[in-house]
Amino acid sequence: MDRSYDSVVSPSERVIFVRWLVWMLVLNLGWEVLHFPLYTFPTSSIPFYKAYAVVHCTLGDGLIAAATYVGAALLAGWRWPLDAPRRGLAVVLPLGIAYAAYSEWRNVYITGSWAYDTVMPTVANIGISPLAQWLVLPSVAVWLLRRIQRAH
Repeated sequence: MDRSYDSVVSPSERVIFVRWLVWMLVLNLGWEVLHFPLYTFPTSSIPFYKAYAVVHCTLGDGLIAAATYVGAALLAGWRWPLDAPRRGLAVVLPLGIAYAAYSEWRNVYITGSWAYDTVMPTVANIGISPLAQWLVLPSVAVWLLRRIQRAH
């Protein structure tokens, strides 16, 4: 039995999704490295833990990026970064910010996986940096995708 999914998502739509995911991984890796000093970790003295934490969080960000992209695609179509960026971002941004807020709350206050350093600004006891991450980076990724598309 042939299980072809080409009728659901075309090859060109898959390329856009993969480019989105690559940009989001690269951008999130940079953000994770830059805002790492705003956190404290109970096991940060273990060798390589900082690298593990950055990679772990970046891969988690990649999963969030993939899930929010699909959510936006259901509403605005699979080519939303190119054809309907505002509509797509209207889905991605609140979903990303909501998940970031939940994840921060859970990891800081429930599991104790990390804590905020005294220099982390907060709003409603949630770090501003991870919220800003999901406000800024999806928009930057869309801008980059659209710029690359215009160059071709």
